[in-house]
Amino acid sequence: MINNPLSTAEVAFFKENGYLIKRAILDPALMAQARAAMWAGAPAQLKRDDPDSWIGSFQEKSDDPDSVRFGHTWKYRAPGKEPWMVQLLPKNPIVWGIAEQLLGAGTLPEPERVRGIYNILPEGDAPEQPYRCHVDQHPFNLGVVAYIDNVPPNGGGFTVWPGSHRIFYPTFATEYTFTPTDAAQAAVAAVQQQAYVDCYGAAGDVVFWHHRLGHSAGHNRSRQIRQAVLYDFKKYNLEERQAVPTPPDMWTDWSI
Repeated sequence: MINNPLSTAEVAFFKENGYLIKRAILDPALMAQARAAMWAGAPAQLKRDDPDSWIGSFQEKSDDPDSVRFGHTWKYRAPGKEPWMVQLLPKNPIVWGIAEQLLGAGTLPEPERVRGIYNILPEGDAPEQPYRCHVDQHPFNLGVVAYIDNVPPNGGGFTVWPGSHRIFYPTFATEYTFTPTDAAQAAVAAVQQQAYVDCYGAAGDVVFWHHRLGHSAGHNRSRQIRQAVLYDFKKYNLEERQAVPTPPDMWTDWSI
């Protein structure tokens, strides 16, 4: 763990915008291992040495919880429990240090798994689709999206609406559970009209984001697969705070 890896300016940026990108902080060897695991578990449709096979939606939908596939999305969860995957992302010294700096030292249980490797196939010449923001429904404190391969602009990068966490936060009745009030729908419509940010980047880049931030998976208009590993940091006290009415101060459960 690295103590206080974020500068004062970076913490201020996170509080204002609800997200922060840290560049080149993952272990290259572990990223290579993750890419190899992804290809080892890839369906027959995807051939590593044939980029043309990556373009377009999946021919067959899969409801296998370890390998969910639909449209252009493949959520490969099977490797998520591997110790080296945990070391790749949440237990990376810089990542863990940032999480403790934001949420409090000693407040985080040891991670047992990550969500998995989440991939988005290139859309090819399919008509471009609009971006739709949403807020995640499951309770957590701090999300992280880590790229294990390069993600070019418009290449399916994690997409955020800066500052939307401050708009959405008071529209939920409770602090962490998905309890939208009547004001939530109007907030979605308002945020949807604002400019979004395509968080593209290079292998090793990590996006940190607030749990009430409006976001979307990006549309992949490149010719390569968007490969990302996802994890949700959850404090020890998350379960007991789930039903707490939303406090006026959105940072009351943070250390910043």
